Amino acid sequence: MFESTGIRVLEREAASLLVSAGASLDKKTSIVKIPERVLRDSISSAPSKFKLHGRDGKHEIAFGEGKVHLSSVGTPVQVEGLDGVVRPSTVKDSENFFRLTDALPHIDHSSWVCWPRDVPESVGPLQEIYLGFKHSMKTMDGWNWGKTPTEQSIDLAAIVAGGRDELAARPMVLGFANPVSPLTLSKETTEGLIVYARAGQPTCYPPECMAGGTSPATIAGLLVQQNVEVLASVAVAQLAKRGAPSLYSTVSGMMDMRTGSIALGAPEVGLIMAGAAQLARHYRMPIRGTGGNTEAMIADYQSGVETATTMLMAGMAGLDLVYDAAGSIESSLTASYAKLVLDNDVCGEVKRILAGVDVTEETLAVDVIAAAGMSGGFLSSPHTLRHFRKEGYVPSSFWRGSRSAWDSQGAEKDIVVKARKRAAQILKDHRIEVPLDPAVDRKMVEYIKSVAKRS
Repeated sequence: MFESTGIRVLEREAASLLVSAGASLDKKTSIVKIPERVLRDSISSAPSKFKLHGRDGKHEIAFGEGKVHLSSVGTPVQVEGLDGVVRPSTVKDSENFFRLTDALPHIDHSSWVCWPRDVPESVGPLQEIYLGFKHSMKTMDGWNWGKTPTEQSIDLAAIVAGGRDELAARPMVLGFANPVSPLTLSKETTEGLIVYARAGQPTCYPPECMAGGTSPATIAGLLVQQNVEVLASVAVAQLAKRGAPSLYSTVSGMMDMRTGSIALGAPEVGLIMAGAAQLARHYRMPIRGTGGNTEAMIADYQSGVETATTMLMAGMAGLDLVYDAAGSIESSLTASYAKLVLDNDVCGEVKRILAGVDVTEETLAVDVIAAAGMSGGFLSSPHTLRHFRKEGYVPSSFWRGSRSAWDSQGAEKDIVVKARKRAAQILKDHRIEVPLDPAVDRKMVEYIKSVAKRS
């Protein structure tokens, strides 16, 4: 398809890079056709392993090492608040969600859980990056829309890193440069792609194909089209800077033919993730995908099923980073405080399943069984004391007691009410492990103000 159909590239420098490498460009249609030799050479320099760092030196994601990491949902435009009311998201919500993801132990990556609607668009991305560094120790997202805003996001992150060279040596922001399905690299996201490649920041290229809408209705056909969109993006990044850290990526789903809307909680999404993971391994690239979304409007039975099945499928497929794993309702249009807390437990259960069963002489416990005999118990055994904490996952939100104890819970018999209360308690009590250096804080705030004045 690269040679016969091609891909439309709407960013001039990207098209020029491809042409210089040996591709052909139809200037009337902006369609670039890429020979196999050019494609293979371009993507061959994409590294199979690299790291994304948190600001404290402890939290990091090692891509390509075979470990699954789980992220909160990214950039919904509204929130279901602690009172259960859905409303436009604010800067305070962004701060709250960064603090919650920092506190919740099974969420590995702090995405922009919501998009603040009460600040100008020109500084919204910078506000998110600032809040992420200020209120979370975990790895976080950057920004890839338009050359100047993307450069500004690098400048802001470089303040934390100690300079652009230091940021390149120790990447701290994860970029997202989404192709536009079908078969298009837009001007703005591709500008951002090139900036992040040259700045040495890991970048994802996730198409959001809708099977039957913006891609073939068949999963196999979707995977073919998606593969073209991803690899074309990787090729541009590698031509901009050889060795730029790049992730094979996807956030594709099904189109519900009854409504025309995307179904990210559909079981087929798990199959798309599995197929994409196999392709990523074929190209020796780490992968970012999605799992944990739901079309449900509230945290209910539907949301639990869709979240758990898609997240588990993504995890079992071996994705390096599973985006949207926590906090999503309404196809990621809404972020939910309660569901973020509940999904933290789903993340914990998925991680426990992925950890599997450790089989050693110690864990087989033959001598322990023999010593206990036919009428013995194991509760007081030293072997039980050694293993029960790490062998069994204990959820913080899900009920495991008796009915009589549950009846005594009052309003907290409702798990969503309980989760909202826990979220509020975390926000009251949680303190970040290493506060942002006050001098760095001031420089970041001053930089954002200077951008706002120029906008």
